[in-house]
Amino acid sequence: MYKLRSLARRSTVLGSAVALLLATFAPSASVFADALNPLTHRSLTLASSSPGWDFTDGSGNATYAMPNSGANGQKTGNTFSFNVSTDNSATTDKVKAFTFQYCTTSAGNCQSPGNNGWTGTAPAKTRNADSVANKTSDLNIVTGSGGHAPAEMSSSDFASMITSGGPSAIPNRDDSQGTFVVMTNTGDPASDPWSYSPDWAMTAENNETNGTIGDGKATGKNNFIKLTNTGAGMGLPAGAAVKIIFFGTDNNYITNPGAGAFFVKINDYSSTTTFNDTTIIDGGVTVANVMNQSIQITTKVLETMDFSVGTVDPYTLNSAQLTTATGKPNAKHGLCDPILPSMGGVNDKPNTLNLGDEVGEYSLSTRATYSTHSYWRLSSNSSAGATVYYAGVTLKNTVGDQINPIGTTAQAPSRGTPQFGLALANGTLSANYDIGLTNPYKGNFNVVYPVERGGSNNLNYESGADNGAATMGVDPSVATDHAATNVGGFHTPSLAPLRPMGAYDAGAGVINPGTGSDGLTDGYGPSVDTKFAFDPQANQIPAALARESSQVVDCVTAKVRYIANIAATTPAGIYTTKINYIAAPQY
Repeated sequence: MYKLRSLARRSTVLGSAVALLLATFAPSASVFADALNPLTHRSLTLASSSPGWDFTDGSGNATYAMPNSGANGQKTGNTFSFNVSTDNSATTDKVKAFTFQYCTTSAGNCQSPGNNGWTGTAPAKTRNADSVANKTSDLNIVTGSGGHAPAEMSSSDFASMITSGGPSAIPNRDDSQGTFVVMTNTGDPASDPWSYSPDWAMTAENNETNGTIGDGKATGKNNFIKLTNTGAGMGLPAGAAVKIIFFGTDNNYITNPGAGAFFVKINDYSSTTTFNDTTIIDGGVTVANVMNQSIQITTKVLETMDFSVGTVDPYTLNSAQLTTATGKPNAKHGLCDPILPSMGGVNDKPNTLNLGDEVGEYSLSTRATYSTHSYWRLSSNSSAGATVYYAGVTLKNTVGDQINPIGTTAQAPSRGTPQFGLALANGTLSANYDIGLTNPYKGNFNVVYPVERGGSNNLNYESGADNGAATMGVDPSVATDHAATNVGGFHTPSLAPLRPMGAYDAGAGVINPGTGSDGLTDGYGPSVDTKFAFDPQANQIPAALARESSQVVDCVTAKVRYIANIAATTPAGIYTTKINYIAAPQY
């Protein structure tokens, strides 16, 4: 289970959550009127949400977990998107620099994120190293030197590798095609609106303000990125969009912290050397106008995000099972409980699924399609919605044999055909559509909990880590457990306001046709009515699974269903994969 918070910038001037500013200005005082114009629609998308100490595939092999891939938290990339507020297209104060400061909090002093810890006693503590064994890592922005120093992608590579503001291919891992790119969008509907911005240089350094390594308050790692423009700068009209992508390569990358939330404070400046209130273009929390003997009250709502990924929805468990799964005596259900990594049994492995015939040691067969499932749950106060992506590779064995990914076009399961795919079991777009409404999607995309089982042979075609759950649906005891605070009824787990992407909306239903005594039960018809997809490039370019772009995301739940088929000629072996889910809220 991963639990993240993602931020774009807040004030570096105001340190408290609520502050009262009282000032008297002479009429001739110099005031930077644009300082209160914030960067809007801010979003940070991680190429991987794995911790930095986790950089192997499902088999524990680092070969397939390439830089900038979903499985590699050690060498990952970040994508920042935001809109400017200030119109500087006709002035000399062009945008000449951007800074990105990674911290453990969204306001106040900055400590770089990480969980390596310290050895010794103050004032002579030393910072521990990243450790796979101890599951620790510090956030670190690593840059190469010489021929591998960070470099901007060329305009020709931008034209061939960036489509509609997103990568259609990843630069070479040897840094030969650049390690970052800056692009802008002024909203021109006549053509592809994203334009290449040239003449940028990148450096990274440590910028912590909370203390030192010796006193146990600083990691000492690079947590500060500076982008400076070596040309005339970037003139943008108000509302223009900016997207900056830092790609992970062998020599230039960002290592994720090992645990906990982290935040990134973004600023843009009109100078390449001076980074303070006098050169900030968008986003200082300062007085916007000269008001003699006036008072301005400023407050803020800090960005929040909860994202949990696992194999068991706690709402399918009764109180006794919930106590076992959480390890908490007399556990009770809450209003928006995180997804759990397992049922809590002695032999249960966290966030691990078995796919195949239960009575055949979870093996695949040419006679049937088998499936399993996991869940994710997301809450965020991001006013412009969020997108959830998946990253990973298809099922592979240790010698490189693979089960073919279905592809980006959704297809029905076909027994005897090598296939691996996934889809959401939350109801289709067409089933939740109502023509004529302002928002045509009226349905909630509720989670479809029942699993597919066979007929007379009592085959379980869909096996999950939650096989022993009290009910494959929301347990009635949940409402009783939380009746005192659950005003208006229990929150039914659903995906809305997120909507599934079209290739991934048909995962609920039948994966095996059946007739006569072998027909399917539990209310399912005999015909296959599901479709699945899997993007072969998802390991390096995360594929969007569900999206919403206009409102906050309140406790949305997705059930992800996975299917696999083999042919008679599929090589024998143990096949594994690791699927990483990435939530990108937009503020």
